[in-house]
Formats: sequence, structure tokens, C-alpha cells
Amino acid sequence: MLKKLLWVIKNGKTSSLIIFFIILNFVLMGCASKTNIKTRPEGAEVYIDNVRKGITPFQYEDTAIAGSTKTLKLKKEGYRNFDTVIRKSEFQWGPCIGGAFVLVPLIWVLGYPDEQEFALEKLPEPEKKITP
Repeated sequence: MLKKLLWVIKNGKTSSLIIFFIILNFVLMGCASKTNIKTRPEGAEVYIDNVRKGITPFQYEDTAIAGSTKTLKLKKEGYRNFDTVIRKSEFQWGPCIGGAFVLVPLIWVLGYPDEQEFALEKLPEPEKKITP
């Protein structure tokens, strides 16, 4: 069976189909980017663009274009709220290769860093009043 498949590929009968699927693979790889959001301590609520998404550790994925930013808010009881932004700033090879064949994936050539970790600041404990 393998010999037959190799013969078909060698004779060019399916080479254009195979090339199409390889290009399609790179194009589809380029559409999404993901990042793992972690906090110390774990268990913080994750808000992206003011929409609650889950609890840390949390994997966020989207198809926004290169250079996009998202607002990130982390909330945990007993800790200060943490506000920041996450950016697509990491170069990705898949969309770059796909963009060599089809220009559209180049808008996804940047992705999120694989992992982002944030340390939450503990709120001060309220002072206890000593009664005589």
C-alpha cells in the first residue's frame, strides 16, 4: 500500500493536492494563537476585555491579528486586582510559511508568548483592635 501511495505521489497525480493540504495546514495554523495565564497564587479569576473567562491557570486562545492587545484583569479575594494587557508579540513560523504561499496568514505572524505568569499582591490584613 505504501509503495502504491509513493508511486501516485511520484507520478504527480496527487502532488498538487498534497501541496494544497500542506499550504492549508500552515494557513489554519496561523489563525489562532494561545497563551497560558498563570498567577501566584493560583485560583485568580481571569477577565479578558472585561469578560470573565475562567480561573488560573487558564489557557487563552483567539484569532486576533498580529499586534493585537487584550486587557487582562486578575481578581482573587484577599489580593489586589491586577490590571495589564497581553500582546501578540512573539514571532510564529507557521503563519510565516503559510504567508509565503498565501499573503493572508501574514496578519497572524505574531502570537502570544507561550506562558505568562503574574504575581498577585496580598492586601494588608486589617488591624485588630485590642479591648482592655
